Amino acid sequence: MQAGGIYDAKWRGSGDYRPKIVAYYYKQWDDFHMGFHTHDWTEFMYVMSGTCTVETHDGAVALRKGDLIMLDAGIPHKLIVEKASPCRMLNVEFTFKPCGGIYPSAKQLSDNDAEFAAFLERGLGTVVLRDSADVQHILKSLVLELDIGRSGASRENMTNLLISQLLVRVARLAAEDAKDGAERQIHRYVQIAAEYLHQHYDCDIQARDVAAAVNLHPVYLQRIFKANMSVSITEYLTELRMEKAKMLLARTDVPIIEVADYIGLNSRQYFSMLFKKMTGMSPAAYRKSKASIQSFSSAQV
Repeated sequence: MQAGGIYDAKWRGSGDYRPKIVAYYYKQWDDFHMGFHTHDWTEFMYVMSGTCTVETHDGAVALRKGDLIMLDAGIPHKLIVEKASPCRMLNVEFTFKPCGGIYPSAKQLSDNDAEFAAFLERGLGTVVLRDSADVQHILKSLVLELDIGRSGASRENMTNLLISQLLVRVARLAAEDAKDGAERQIHRYVQIAAEYLHQHYDCDIQARDVAAAVNLHPVYLQRIFKANMSVSITEYLTELRMEKAKMLLARTDVPIIEVADYIGLNSRQYFSMLFKKMTGMSPAAYRKSKASIQSFSSAQV
């Protein structure tokens, strides 16, 4: 957390500080390869058209129209724009300074906007977001206000309001992105767990074995699995095994007494009880009914 950047605790301390624009531009880049550099302030870059790549020491990020990247103070980065795809960008670089009677301050925003406070607590040096058009509108208004050439309190009031609005909107986009990312990760965990069950249903497995394969606590996996699949892991595994058992009984000559072993159940009596509970028929009756249907179909042919 470098001094001068957005996360500097000083801005939310005992005094009141507001954003101070250090630099800005609305520009098209063409075949541009910038060297690594850092700023003593925070930078927003928004892609209006075309594509570009922003590279940091953590890797490269490809950006297209509608993408926003925030780079905090002290983050080494460089911009790369290929000749084949010129990139038009909006850029604003800012730090903070004492309010001098112009509000809202960084402290007020943090104290009164939970998403902005949470954004500051995360302390991410690089943030990449997909805009919903709001950020572009705010940035354009901000750059136009700076370009007009006004001076004094009127200009400062407007630019402070606009960049404060920008900070709140970016914090909300980041919160939505984090929520979506968490939901995608949960879905992935459940997907891996289901795949594990399909691959190991014929083994003697328990919910804890599935949790170990996904590298999650069993209780947490049980909760997210039930929420996403509407059945517990045990219920899902039982249904899967019974479907496999029906296939074996209807389409193969595997002896009924061996079907339980084929689907990972050690007890034949338990298998028969489960099968009848879920199908309303014993394994023997189910096989007989399927054999009768097949015989009737053959006779019809």
